[in-house]
Amino acid sequence: MLTRKLGLIGAFALWVLLLAILLGSPPVALAAVPVALYLAFVMLGSQPHLDVVATRFLPSGQVYEGERVTVTLRVKNEGPQVDLEVIDEVPAEISISEGSNHVFAVLEEGECRDFAYTFSPGSFGTYTFGPVKIRSSDMASARYEEMVSESYDSLRVYPEVKYLKRIELRQTRPRNWPGETSVRRPGQGLEFYGIGEYHSGDPLRRVNWKASARASRLMLNQYMNEAGGETVLVLDLRSTSRIGTPPNTCADFSVRAAAALSYRLLRNRNRVGLLAVGQRIIKVPPGFGRRQFERILVGLISTDVGVDAWNLELVPYYLSLFYSRMVQLVLISPLVDGSPTYMVSELARRGYEVLVISPSPLEMDYPEEGNPRAIRIARELAKMERDAKISSLRKCAKVIDWNPKLPLEDSFEGLRESWRVRRPG
Repeated sequence: MLTRKLGLIGAFALWVLLLAILLGSPPVALAAVPVALYLAFVMLGSQPHLDVVATRFLPSGQVYEGERVTVTLRVKNEGPQVDLEVIDEVPAEISISEGSNHVFAVLEEGECRDFAYTFSPGSFGTYTFGPVKIRSSDMASARYEEMVSESYDSLRVYPEVKYLKRIELRQTRPRNWPGETSVRRPGQGLEFYGIGEYHSGDPLRRVNWKASARASRLMLNQYMNEAGGETVLVLDLRSTSRIGTPPNTCADFSVRAAAALSYRLLRNRNRVGLLAVGQRIIKVPPGFGRRQFERILVGLISTDVGVDAWNLELVPYYLSLFYSRMVQLVLISPLVDGSPTYMVSELARRGYEVLVISPSPLEMDYPEEGNPRAIRIARELAKMERDAKISSLRKCAKVIDWNPKLPLEDSFEGLRESWRVRRPG
């Protein structure tokens, strides 16, 4: 390509020179001089040579949607001085707010320089960066050399986690490990239960001296036992959940709600697991602590909304095989079709306790164009259908009708009494 261009330029210079000789015009002959000098400069100039190493540095630690993320690209020139154009390929979903991923620089031999750019991910997921394209030209910009550095890096962006302050996620079927749910039997809690007789090994600081004096023997203050429970979050991420405009679809709000609930439950020392049904099946067995929360976050950003890989009506059979009826189930679904209703009724029939949190699809997508009367009638019909589904579900489960435009904890108001733990029979 370069040889062809130089040939055309040389032919043009020769044509100008011949024209000057035929016309006997020295000024025309002088016009060919700059072209000849340029050709000589190009032919005698050095060829561009790339000996460059590019390294990308992503932030360490967890990154959540909406946070500022700074990516640093380090370019080192291991050859002679070179004039560079560097492009770091970024995902199409991000918008750079500071700096640039497309830079120009002149690097001396052995010189190393860092280039940084900043963006704020608008949604959760896995972002892939790379490759790095590097281009160099000679001083006349006539010869180019390009290279592609196959440097790929992935950045996990987790869903935003809001701490749910005003929600009492009580376990109605607590287990035998310490937790935050008060159980009406004596144990190592903080809420007063009653007075009992002192036994060897009981802590002396709990001795009730007035009651001991009246009973003529040592009596002990007893407190309610605080136990934990086990919860499995079931996430409906089928194609029917793709209602709204990303990153604010029903599926997106469902994932954010699952992240907030799992964080609060784990903070209350419960075991929490995840079952996400979408284009793929994501299974996270129940566990404790911060590492379990990280596993759940990884599972949440690995979910894909699309063609259903599993019928939601099969979930009761799967859960009954691997989990006892002591497990509390939380279904997060927009309730678009009848499958969630069947699933919840089947689980209730099998003896499971289910809480349904439903982000309302009626608040996701409101058409701005069209016949206003037809739109109003369609919304009223959709609301009637949704109300009928919720009314049917409330016969066998607790249901929270959640407007995603409002905080999730506001939708829990009035549900507090339903989390009261029954006295063991």
